[in-house]
Amino acid sequence: MYVLTAAVVLLSALCLLNILLTVGVVKRLREHTEILAPIRQQAGIRTGDEVGDFQTVSVDGRPLERGSLADDSVVAFFAPDCQPCKVLLPEFVRFAEADESGRERRMAVVIGTPEASQDLVALLNPVAHVVVEEPLGPVGTAFRTSGTPTVLRVGTARGRTVVTSDRVLAMPAATAV
Repeated sequence: MYVLTAAVVLLSALCLLNILLTVGVVKRLREHTEILAPIRQQAGIRTGDEVGDFQTVSVDGRPLERGSLADDSVVAFFAPDCQPCKVLLPEFVRFAEADESGRERRMAVVIGTPEASQDLVALLNPVAHVVVEEPLGPVGTAFRTSGTPTVLRVGTARGRTVVTSDRVLAMPAATAV
């Protein structure tokens, strides 16, 4: 009988310890959620978010800025060392070639050095205005991109340039830049 009583007391103590540890973990998760919430909100631009100001020059020497984005433009971000980008790139080029709105409504941003980006520039330049910039460059910062590939549709709403869709193409998982 003593053994059974000891087992019940031990099991009760273990259950109580388990409850205390679970409460501690939940409290810690709430603290981390509060810490990470502002970071998550800044992680990337979403549908309805306003595009920030930027000024840059395409590889053709054309000046580009937020105001040069026509209504219903497509802006895509790629990186030369990004595997999902290599998968999405042919689909983006086919999409751009089939789109009758013309090259004026498309901008492709290649995140990387000019030397490493040459192949992507050669593929994208016939279908879009191409900009090559380092990570956290002016266009990437204006669009708050956190990974590549990213393809966005941009338009105007109440006089503001906003993202109208962040699901332009079926994309593989994004990778951090």
